[in-house]
Amino acid sequence: MLFTAFLGVACGDGGDTGPTTTPGAAGPLVTISQSGREARVRVEFAATLADRQTGLMFRKEMDEDAGMLFIFPRDSQVGFWMKNTEIPLDIAYISAEGIVMEVRQATPFDETALVPSRPYRYVLEVNQGWFERHGLGAGAAVTLPANVPTATE
Repeated sequence: MLFTAFLGVACGDGGDTGPTTTPGAAGPLVTISQSGREARVRVEFAATLADRQTGLMFRKEMDEDAGMLFIFPRDSQVGFWMKNTEIPLDIAYISAEGIVMEVRQATPFDETALVPSRPYRYVLEVNQGWFERHGLGAGAAVTLPANVPTATE
């Protein structure tokens, strides 16, 4: 599946525990490509409502080429915020077709909702500056791993 570049949920509003794995060396790979450039990120999936609400809250760090992939059951346009999130992030809003629509930079603990201009199906959160460091941005194509879970409400 291809796709490129979320909600008062992304990094807030849940409890103090999140998905059971930590973004890092062991996760499945998402590939992002644009204009001859390509980069890979090992992701942790957030496919349940509880995981999407918790996001990366309470995490102190994340590997450089790691991230969290938020998966929604249908297109959404809810904004993401940084409640209880200590890691500065790039938040990439991705269409159902796998295209990065926009990338927003998020500041730790900022509760301002970052609402994208168009509906998205996926959101990829990575360390802030990751997209710029890899020369990627809006219009990039995202290839998901084969084992992407089905989103639940």
